[in-house]
Amino acid sequence: MEICYSNIGCNEAKLLLFSKNGYPIMDCKNCARRFAVIKDEKAHLSEVYSDDYFFAGKEGYPNYLEERNILIHEGIHYAELIGKYSKPGRMLDVGCAAGFILQGFESMGWKGTGLDPNETMAKYGRNELNLDIQTGSLENFNTENKFDLISMIQVIGHLYDIDKAMENIINLTNHNGLVLVESWDMNSLVARILGRRWHEYSPPSVINWFSNKSLTTLFNKHGFELIDTGFPAKRINLKHALSLLEKDSPKAIYKMKLFNFLIKIAGKIVINYPPFDLKWYIFRKM
Repeated sequence: MEICYSNIGCNEAKLLLFSKNGYPIMDCKNCARRFAVIKDEKAHLSEVYSDDYFFAGKEGYPNYLEERNILIHEGIHYAELIGKYSKPGRMLDVGCAAGFILQGFESMGWKGTGLDPNETMAKYGRNELNLDIQTGSLENFNTENKFDLISMIQVIGHLYDIDKAMENIINLTNHNGLVLVESWDMNSLVARILGRRWHEYSPPSVINWFSNKSLTTLFNKHGFELIDTGFPAKRINLKHALSLLEKDSPKAIYKMKLFNFLIKIAGKIVINYPPFDLKWYIFRKM
């Protein structure tokens, strides 16, 4: 049994569960955190979220821009959901990429700022969509603005310093402000059946994993209460889905070669993501 003493979360010993892609994946029984040990935090964002992440497939997207309409609709859907708890105000969309989800929110009356580490995506959102998108990470984001909503759609698993990010969320959120999180449940039936083969164990892209309990505990610790949770009506571009299969399954590669005609039209086909291991959570600042 190997032990790693990490400063992530707490000072308790961390148990090595297994390694994936050369990265040790650790578990803390005290705070229920699961995380990958990354080698270079300073270089992490630029190396992982380069343009390849948005256009080369595998852990990222085969072509992020092809999912524009899907993501705009997703933003509208989430804005309607948040509307049950808050009227439109000022929001920060963390990990916004080109800003399509943010655009959906703005069409529903929100005034948004986007934040993403990739300059190509941020520049696209600024120039093509006229959105306020800044380049950087949540851990190091500085602004005098306060927000009524912070959205993190499939972002929390990518943060390289959870505690620093959470401290920034506290400072950025207005009293009674909301935080919307979309995250994968590491204790879902799918995740438990697949074990280390679960698709979300994909460091260095995803480096944090949460259960319902551990995510709620994290936000409670930083002064937020869980007010609602559920499964998103998630849709995904078929080309994106095939790309995710390609990185883990030789059989999928064979099928992709056999059905080249499907790949050619996959960018125009949208499928529903099954409601098994992906959830949304709404937290309110106490």
